[in-house]
Amino acid sequence: MFGKKKNKTQDHKFCPVCGIKLKLTDTFCIKCGYSFEARATKNKKSKKKNLILIISLLVICYFGLRYANGQTWIPTSFADALRTIIPIK
Repeated sequence: MFGKKKNKTQDHKFCPVCGIKLKLTDTFCIKCGYSFEARATKNKKSKKKNLILIISLLVICYFGLRYANGQTWIPTSFADALRTIIPIK
């Protein structure tokens, strides 16, 4: 009403290394050569690595529960596997 409304969409980005202002379409920094494409692939690898870590920890916890409950390492049936997580008497 009294002033100009600010446009919420950005038309630029900043280099995380040197801080120079760049266009959104730039894939490399014109000052230091930082690659935004390498950053994207690094994030994908990191997510995949975290997923593998979480699954590994869940498997270790499962077999730890089986050991703590005095059960065999390999369940003999599906019901036996469920008893590891949900103790049913």
